Amino acid sequence: MIDMYFNLVINGKRTCDEKNKEVILVPKKLLKTVSEKLTEEGYDLNGKLK
Repeated sequence: MIDMYFNLVINGKRTCDEKNKEVILVPKKLLKTVSEKLTEEGYDLNGKLK
């Protein structure tokens, strides 16, 4: 599930940024783990490269 949501964030279909109201938020129970993976891979919470 984590990889699926990671890929959805990268493709702009989900976000981990609670301030971004334009895209559906990753489920709360996976938010921390997906956010950590994004950071490890060099992305921000919206799936954009840093």
